[in-house]
Amino acid sequence: MKLQFLGTGAAEGVPAVFCNCATCLEIRKRGAREFHTRSQLVIDGELSVDFPPDAYHHSLSFGADLSAFKYILVTHSHMDHFYAHDFILRGYKYSDGLPKKKLQIFGNAEVKKVFEECTRRELRADVKENIEIVELIPFVPVTFGDKGEYTVFPLKAQHSKTETALLYFLEKNGQTYLHLTDTGRLPKESLDELQAYLNAKGKFVDFVTFDCTFLFKEAGEVSRHMGLPDNVAMREEFLRREIVSDSTRYAITHYSHNNQPFSENLRKAEKEYGVIAAYDGLTIEF
Repeated sequence: MKLQFLGTGAAEGVPAVFCNCATCLEIRKRGAREFHTRSQLVIDGELSVDFPPDAYHHSLSFGADLSAFKYILVTHSHMDHFYAHDFILRGYKYSDGLPKKKLQIFGNAEVKKVFEECTRRELRADVKENIEIVELIPFVPVTFGDKGEYTVFPLKAQHSKTETALLYFLEKNGQTYLHLTDTGRLPKESLDELQAYLNAKGKFVDFVTFDCTFLFKEAGEVSRHMGLPDNVAMREEFLRREIVSDSTRYAITHYSHNNQPFSENLRKAEKEYGVIAAYDGLTIEF
């Protein structure tokens, strides 16, 4: 799999959209190399995990071809993870030469509602007919792809009280990936279900991406996000349950401006915790 981290910031971005704290002022001064836009990850150029309001910027900055997206896995309906307004432009005279007209968007019931609310005024019928919203149910695997090459196993996140936010275990051609943003430490139900699913298949997770909103701070058991100490606790639990192996690799992402995600602090995190500290535009293959 080829992972491209297009956006690695939390909801407000880094620097935050309306903020003039010391961290945001310093990051603006340093320039684009220190920016962390809203969260988006692309797999093999065709599957996007989330679609933030910064997606168009990502296409300009990092060469991501939004027209080539066939599938989008949406974690939840919050604006920074699902900006549905842009899809009114996916067709008609706005989008010539789409390599594949059909787009499948996977998510919970609230994602479907948000899509309908945001697009009902301007979405043409001939554009809408090429966008399919697929509602996912936690712990029910779904296989998709031109040749059925993808299987996604949705998990419940610890994040929202108003909707069932989802996390994703993804398998493609024998390779496995676990995407854990936005969430605090995983609920026991999700750990149990993932353990049973993987054990039944005799598989481990090859690569994990952790929410690391709090960076060096510990969020604790009941938070909606994680920091590095929480990532370590999850990694240890994964090893105990044989969800991961000794060769599993880890990345962190989704940083908040409140926790000073300067490049030197991210390098420190890599050295001290044995993770890859993702930044906007990072590409990893495994």
